Amino acid sequence: MEVRCFLYGICVVFPLWMNSVWADEPLQVIAPPESFFAIVNEADRDFAREFYAKYISVSGMPVVASKEVSDVALHRTWEIVHHMLAGRPDVIRELVDSEMYLIIIGRDQLYTDMPENRRHPDPEFVNERVRGTGGRPTSFGEENLLSLPIDRYDDESIAVHEFAHTIDGALSRMDPEWRKEKQAVFDNAMKDGLYRNAYASSNAGEYFAETVQAYFDCDRANNWNHNFVKTREQLKQYDPAGYDLVRRTLRLSPTQDWRYQWMRELPNVIPPPKKFKIDPYYVRFTYAREFPIVGRAASDRALLKANDTVRKMFAYRHDLLKTLINRDVKMVVLAEDEKMVDLPELTEVDSARHDFLTRSLRFSPDHNLIVVDERNVLGDPRQEGIGSNQTIQLMAEAVFQCTANRPVDPNWESRGNAVQQYELRVKRLDQEFGERVDRLFRSAREQGKWKGTSGWHSPQAYWTIGVLAWFDAAGQDAAAEDERFPVRTRELLQEYDRPLYELVREVMAYEGHVDWRYQPLSRKESPEAAK
Repeated sequence: MEVRCFLYGICVVFPLWMNSVWADEPLQVIAPPESFFAIVNEADRDFAREFYAKYISVSGMPVVASKEVSDVALHRTWEIVHHMLAGRPDVIRELVDSEMYLIIIGRDQLYTDMPENRRHPDPEFVNERVRGTGGRPTSFGEENLLSLPIDRYDDESIAVHEFAHTIDGALSRMDPEWRKEKQAVFDNAMKDGLYRNAYASSNAGEYFAETVQAYFDCDRANNWNHNFVKTREQLKQYDPAGYDLVRRTLRLSPTQDWRYQWMRELPNVIPPPKKFKIDPYYVRFTYAREFPIVGRAASDRALLKANDTVRKMFAYRHDLLKTLINRDVKMVVLAEDEKMVDLPELTEVDSARHDFLTRSLRFSPDHNLIVVDERNVLGDPRQEGIGSNQTIQLMAEAVFQCTANRPVDPNWESRGNAVQQYELRVKRLDQEFGERVDRLFRSAREQGKWKGTSGWHSPQAYWTIGVLAWFDAAGQDAAAEDERFPVRTRELLQEYDRPLYELVREVMAYEGHVDWRYQPLSRKESPEAAK
């Protein structure tokens, strides 16, 4: 083995067996040569000359980016392509012959900022949907390549997925049997009931790209369009034929084995990025699927626990989280020595309309904050004095507040292809949802259910107590008058109030997916143990 290190601490291990197609290749980032612009489509060429300022070659295949993009992103692209095609130098030659090139979308750039994409007919939709595409040119987001904390796809590699599409295209040109072979494996997987409602079930092309991601340990898992398969070993057990297709296609030898590794652990806590225009009072920031969580004196551990809870709660309902994101809602973790009135967003808010004497604050359009107490975030709801998990409680309340009176969209079911992946197979929450909660609440009260508990007070409180029980996140509470024990778990909710149970099950969309219940920090990790 030979280790060669380049700028910014990027090191690449070069096995001695390496084919000459890769050997002694310089990794210096330079200005794009004229030979690159010659292969850009004529309609995009002039804009490309103005836009692209950085270039690196992968055995003759260009990788380009604007001046704002870090050199490390180009080196990282070289590394990924090199490892994926280490066993297929013939494929890289085909890509060069077909004038393929790769482009990097800067961390603060949009997909439609790229010269080749600027004429897209629906920029709003595609910029929400896309941070990379296969085809010519193939594109990746800088933030994903560099494992930046602002990456909305921080638990998968977009580069591996999109370049798998590019490999797929090259194989289609090289081998007339490739498409039939790939299609046959995909068809059998569908007949066997694999990847139900997952992105891999879209078509044979996405199936191949998703299995390649899993083969390199970098597929997303357990969200609205992915099942649990994230790694090579899981792929081999779950889908042996898909595993074998990728293994036979890439032809990696044992000495060429490679698994994708993130450049840093994600999610993590950083100073608030300037692009979010967060008040300088806050010095800590973490990103939960595009939902900002901030703090000043609260610990990184508390912010990361809140982050994890938000991710898991909305794993299959990103559309609901997106509703809050689009309202510019953010969560604040309040440290023990902070007061509610310390928060800058509340200085001009009418204190008569809000209670600033508690350690938590529900969402309001007056301030767009959800405030949770650090002690509660790190505590165990089952323990005395902790209470129900505020992250889940206040997020459930915010979802209700932002959707229960939302007008019905008469065109929602007729949007054609303009549907985001996270909007598939779920019902939009609107005033019909609010009316349903209200009916269930009134029916429950007529039966005397939840009397003596917080769920008795209002439709919102009724909905929230159901969500808390669904996720096993309810704190110590009194039993309802007609029940011997407090309803604190999913099973007890199902037994006590079946209509509410069915509503929460439908809305949170966990059925048929990998399940999640709230798990407090272990006793060893809890703040009480540190005292």
